[in-house]
Amino acid sequence: MKQKLLLLIFVLSGFFSNAQERKFDFEFYGWVSPQYYLNSRQCVEGRDGLLCLYPAAPSINAYGKDLNAVWNHNFSASMTRIGTRIFMNDVLNAKVVGNIEGDFTGQSDANIHLLRLRQANVKMTWSKLALTFGHGWNVFCVPEMMPTMQELNNGAPFHPFSRVNHIRADYRIAKSFTLVGSLGWQRDYASIGVDGSRDYRQLNRSMIPELNFQIQFRQNGLLAGLTGEMKTLKPMIEYEETVTSFAANAFVNYRTKNWDFRLQAVYGENLNDYCMLGGYQQDADFSNVGNPYSYIPTLTSTIWFEVSYLGNQKITPAFFAAYAEHSKSEKDGLVNCGSGMNVDRVYRIAPRIDFNFTKDFFLSAIAEYTNAHYLTDKMDESVGNWRLGITLMYKFSNK
Repeated sequence: MKQKLLLLIFVLSGFFSNAQERKFDFEFYGWVSPQYYLNSRQCVEGRDGLLCLYPAAPSINAYGKDLNAVWNHNFSASMTRIGTRIFMNDVLNAKVVGNIEGDFTGQSDANIHLLRLRQANVKMTWSKLALTFGHGWNVFCVPEMMPTMQELNNGAPFHPFSRVNHIRADYRIAKSFTLVGSLGWQRDYASIGVDGSRDYRQLNRSMIPELNFQIQFRQNGLLAGLTGEMKTLKPMIEYEETVTSFAANAFVNYRTKNWDFRLQAVYGENLNDYCMLGGYQQDADFSNVGNPYSYIPTLTSTIWFEVSYLGNQKITPAFFAAYAEHSKSEKDGLVNCGSGMNVDRVYRIAPRIDFNFTKDFFLSAIAEYTNAHYLTDKMDESVGNWRLGITLMYKFSNK
């Protein structure tokens, strides 16, 4: 009995000793972000109107009135964000950081103001290698390259915008060069299917995850790189036919003490899962009884730049400009499956000024003009939208 008691004390002392060696540190962060916007026209939009992609197509009633040519506005705080980073003990000689982050934009307009998962991942970092597991920004987005505007769209539909469940590897091959690769699985930002809804199961059924590869160069305030992507979807569970698409982007960000300059070009197929124009077209040949459907991805190209002046601590002026083109097959009888499939091109100009009251408290005002050209058998027309946005941002952190 005495020996068993001594053994129990030994085991418990070892357990509590190990527990005391476990070290956790937390950073709690986020921001409160009420926003007001005013539009001169209805938009193709989402999330309480905060995600405004481009002006809606003309909708002419029996009296010749365009029902989408109406002013509208809204006030929302759903972009408010909370997050935490958890710094843990080293594992396998790697620094380990967990990240959980959410906002209140919900999964759709139907559940706006509900908590939505934005980030949930664990990152392990060695001297040259970093591995990330979980939910986070898609490698193709290049999150370091996002425009600095405070609106939810962050430059969409010109800059790719998506988060995925992925396994990501960053490997530093030289002092200034890093290779990045990832295997991704869609969820919230899923490709649009043949029924017109977003369906991440198209990717799951193909049994091939999204494949992304990137090379980055960093030195003396310069970030530049190239990204490539391959994506394979199986649109219909009844048939084996798949559609494979490819995309690439090139990017440059140069930052000095007083200036921040960003430039990105994107060229690719079936990009609607990035809040961009595009998708695929379904063709039918019913003489092929076993597999009557085939698919043609549409092509999208965009270019955008942003310049910000950082030389004044109280006021930060910035200017954003972008252009996008979308092309698809003109073959008769094709069914369009995607976003903006009737849009030929879009451009945007957006001057902005930020008033910095403190480092963590500022007001941002943006005047944005977006023009979309619609091209179909029945329509060849451009429409524009003037948008005024005012954002109050209060950031907080315990670090």
